[in-house]
Amino acid sequence: MRHYTTILTLFLATTVFGQTKDRRAELDIQGRVNEISVSPDEKIWLVTAIGNTYYTDNIDSNWHYGKPLFEKETDDYSTNNPHLERISFFNKDTAIMTGYISANKKEYKKNGYYLTKDAGKTWKLFDFGGDSWIYNTFVEKNGNAWMGGSSGDIYFSKDFGQHWEKLNSPYNSSLRMHSIFMTNSTNGISGAVHNDIYITTDNWKSNKKIATPYDQKKYTNESGYSDDRIEKVLLWNNFIVVNQNGHIYYTEADKIDWKAFPIKVFDFELDNVSKILFTVTDSLKIAIFTSPTEYQLLADKQLSGFPIDMKIVNHSLFVVSNGYDVYKVNQSRLTHAIPYTTDKPISEPQIVKHGANLTWGANGNQIYLSDRSKDWYRENALDFGVSDFTLLNDSVAILWDGIKDNYLYSLEDHTPQKYFPETPLKTFLSSPVKILSINSGSQGCFHSVNNEVNYERVNDSTFATTKFSVNHYQDKEPSIFKNKVNGNDLTNALATINSTPSGIPSLKDFKISEKDKKNYLALVDKQLKSKDYDDLNGKKKINKTFYYSVPLMLDTLNGSVITEILNQQERVWSTTSNWFTIQIVNENNDTLNISRNYYVSTLPWNLPWKFEYNGLNFNCYNIEFSRFINSCIPDNFMDKEVFDNKILIMQIADYLYNKKE
Repeated sequence: MRHYTTILTLFLATTVFGQTKDRRAELDIQGRVNEISVSPDEKIWLVTAIGNTYYTDNIDSNWHYGKPLFEKETDDYSTNNPHLERISFFNKDTAIMTGYISANKKEYKKNGYYLTKDAGKTWKLFDFGGDSWIYNTFVEKNGNAWMGGSSGDIYFSKDFGQHWEKLNSPYNSSLRMHSIFMTNSTNGISGAVHNDIYITTDNWKSNKKIATPYDQKKYTNESGYSDDRIEKVLLWNNFIVVNQNGHIYYTEADKIDWKAFPIKVFDFELDNVSKILFTVTDSLKIAIFTSPTEYQLLADKQLSGFPIDMKIVNHSLFVVSNGYDVYKVNQSRLTHAIPYTTDKPISEPQIVKHGANLTWGANGNQIYLSDRSKDWYRENALDFGVSDFTLLNDSVAILWDGIKDNYLYSLEDHTPQKYFPETPLKTFLSSPVKILSINSGSQGCFHSVNNEVNYERVNDSTFATTKFSVNHYQDKEPSIFKNKVNGNDLTNALATINSTPSGIPSLKDFKISEKDKKNYLALVDKQLKSKDYDDLNGKKKINKTFYYSVPLMLDTLNGSVITEILNQQERVWSTTSNWFTIQIVNENNDTLNISRNYYVSTLPWNLPWKFEYNGLNFNCYNIEFSRFINSCIPDNFMDKEVFDNKILIMQIADYLYNKKE
């Protein structure tokens, strides 16, 4: 097997003592990036919706800030604001920039595009004669270009984007064209938002509709999309490849029968010269296909994040990931570049901690240092983001990734090593607890609510409630909740956590009873009555036979199942954020902060908890601590339902069912 080299282009200079300090700043990208744009001489561009442009001469070079093409009105938040989305290159000098643009700033009509003839040094605004948000373009080096979007119209230019004509499109404004691909000046394929694919052999003078994967019931719409849009479609030799609603299939062009690839593909792009199909797998590795059933993984190195967009130039795949890292991949190597610039100095990082002579900073995966000159320089770019850190001295820090791991980082070897804290609560436990506060809440676009209960120590072993309230926006609704709990239960749980902070419970530790199993089956029945069930992967029909059988499997489950369930990460993001926070204060007025944050679905018993004390963070999986917290909150407390073994069994069932699929 051929050996492929992975090159990480992270530094111009290292920051070892006595050597040149890397003072390049991270490129400050303002606005949403929709696509990556690459010219034939491999100059890379990113444009953002709000009119900013960024470019680099090649993937190994520093980035620069281009001149904004327009300034958004600060007091205008209407949908009339222009949006830039892409640059499409005919050659290294000539390109068009498209998106949601008016040729006349005073008009609501979106009829504009920008044209450059000097490699992006200057741009001139033109009118293509229509009214459309341009979703997709396809250009050729001979000067031909096609574009279309929200109006459903297809526009064609044969003179390098200087003049445009409207073709005979099969779409309209309700069937918006989302993707177009041409093999030459006459043959092509396109797809629309609402489950439509058309092919042409005469440059859209006529067209033929073909069945989609959804038409052929290759998948069911269970992912929450409002339509079955064709995200991307292309012609590859005698095959068609499509991304419909995130489902990727191929078919022979003369016999439409959609099939899945032999590996799970997340995105794809065709080298139209070599006819090699580049793909990114669901594990973020790069695979190339010479046919739908013949493929090869190019490198062991995976992308740092899922691709936003991909382009093929000079037989290489260029990728921008959701973290705005950029990649160049071909059959000999993979090059990864974090966009750095010398146009501006390094700004103060988001997290700053001061040592005796050095100041440390962290911003995402970047570690910075500053001496008495107060100028920041890069110490390292890590493979993980830093959520928080604590300094042990000027040269050593403990880094927290915000998910589950701590790392010991030293300026001596510049290499993070996993770190497991020992007795992290020893100092806190040297003084008795006096106050316990518990808060659970949710914040979104149209709601804001939190529940709070507070306890104070009334004697050596007893804590009693002092307040319980439910807050909706600014309105507080006090509620009577008189409760007493045994403080020794809390102290014992914290002592266990202190001695084994990373211990994970076994299934037996949850003490699942026959009553819990009956409650789980009642929950299954409830889901069956609603005909669907929302798990972490979206809406799906519940399999009655399988879910009914899960209680019988519990005694034979592999011990790793609980570990994998409690270490799951949410796969979705939402504008709604939810939290469960706890503050424990001792007689020395030290505060122990404990939290569980999520977007859509938390985990059983709110595990793992994130503990933060004295600058150190760690995850805690202690079930006895969760049981104690459950005893402290009333039945109508937000998130109370997660402290129940029926939820644990349902999570086990979901895990086993998804693994089976």
